[in-house]
Amino acid sequence: MTDLFVFRNVLLRNAIDRRSLLKSAAAGGLLTTWPLLGAAPARAQVKSNPFTLGIASGDPAPDGFVIWTRLAPEPLEARGGMAEAPVEVTWQVATDPAMAQVVRDGTAVARIEVAHSVHVELAGLDPGRDYFYRFRAGDAESTVGRARTLPAPGSSVAELRFAAAGCQAWEGGYYTAWRGIADDHLDFVFHYGDYIYERPYVGSFRGQALPRTLPQDFPTCFTLTDYRRRYALYKTDPDLQAAHASCPFVVSFDDHEVADNWAATTDPKDTPAEAFLVRRAAAFQAWYEHMPVRRAVMPYGPDVLAYRRFSVGTLADVAVLDTRQYRSKQACGDGFKAHCAEADDAARTMMGARQEAWLAEGLRTGSATWRVLAQQVLFAHFDWRAYPWVPDADGPAVDLDAWDGASAARDRIMAMWRDAKAQNPVVLSGDVHRGLALDLRADWRDPASPCLGVEFLGTSISSGGDGNAESTNVQKLYAENPHLKYINELRGYHRHTVTPRQWRADFRVVERISTPGLPVTTAKSFVVEAGRPGLVDA
Repeated sequence: MTDLFVFRNVLLRNAIDRRSLLKSAAAGGLLTTWPLLGAAPARAQVKSNPFTLGIASGDPAPDGFVIWTRLAPEPLEARGGMAEAPVEVTWQVATDPAMAQVVRDGTAVARIEVAHSVHVELAGLDPGRDYFYRFRAGDAESTVGRARTLPAPGSSVAELRFAAAGCQAWEGGYYTAWRGIADDHLDFVFHYGDYIYERPYVGSFRGQALPRTLPQDFPTCFTLTDYRRRYALYKTDPDLQAAHASCPFVVSFDDHEVADNWAATTDPKDTPAEAFLVRRAAAFQAWYEHMPVRRAVMPYGPDVLAYRRFSVGTLADVAVLDTRQYRSKQACGDGFKAHCAEADDAARTMMGARQEAWLAEGLRTGSATWRVLAQQVLFAHFDWRAYPWVPDADGPAVDLDAWDGASAARDRIMAMWRDAKAQNPVVLSGDVHRGLALDLRADWRDPASPCLGVEFLGTSISSGGDGNAESTNVQKLYAENPHLKYINELRGYHRHTVTPRQWRADFRVVERISTPGLPVTTAKSFVVEAGRPGLVDA
């Protein structure tokens, strides 16, 4: 047991990559199913359905992926309805959805210390193909999920299909978009964050009834039990469960997994760091317990090594960033403001020095056609003055929680692209509950300056309610942001189809989410031709 914690400490200090992790694990004899905290348990009995939170796969690699579940027969109870005793959970992986051709099986241990969650890391599988999996606990059996390995390193890849989605406040509306993703049969989903919202129960918003509400005994999340119950509620949604069962997820986090607009060791209420970090530790522990991630991403107190890299053959390198743990506190008191000189301070950061160096090295050594930054908040410069809720300003009013609040950090990323001669940068982001398509210009003040890449900012699954097909003062928005090519405020997700020759992005939307079961349609599509940065109508 001591060796395991030493290994985890070394991992977090040195940020070693997955290849080094697997070599070290093999040398140390660590089991891929990672039985936690003690000797093998006696078999505890599960008397009712323990799979109320569904199943999931994630963090795909060319030779495997993670499969996840959490036993919770009473999901909203403090312990999920589970006793203290450990429970043996058997699992199977097959090459067919009928589970007739089983290629891997084994037993994992679900323990109370990690909320009876199970993370099984699969390795030694074939690259670039579908697999299917399920769990059993006692006499109960889970549904069957589909996972998929990434293509072999260095291999040519004809096509990649994935979705980018996030921001899913429970009370905002129904998760219709997740059902659309489940039906798309994708290679994976990138979740850009705000998987939960930490806010307390409210019965209405601005005098209007909400489509659905939290249980009345749900307070603001501060403790581990608070966060566990919040994840459990969200994961009971059948559309979200269907999406998780349909393909692997590559998950990140933004602010609401902990607290609104938190930054490093601070929150907007200026809570003392020693108190906030206790809250952050609880939030990250619950996040890990409910996400299909590898043990390399298991938190160590208030810290978690969440930035990581995924390579899709020679087609795409995907760097998943963490723009919360290491960032500077928001400039000028946060919010939407003009003339904030502090935001342009060269010392400000969104990622921290170590993560910036990691990203620069990956860009320098990578050679894939498409260089992808999968992250949380708006990367491009953006003037929000057209919105009536933004304070009057005689210059561009920017969101200081986004990259506009650390413009020098953004400049460093764009310099990395130039230094690495990255021909096709693509940034994926979320947070603002709108769907945006933007060109990334070398000089934001000059619409004729070279286009270095593109950004697709995803709308929300449900946060913000039904939304609108057209933004307020949309023409003013376009006039003040000439690099903005499209904006839509309906709920939904982006579906991306990537080939060696072009990147296609479909803006998938739902007319309203206050009514369940409405169709998901494509509102707009763009393409980017490889070697020719810039958005083109599809």
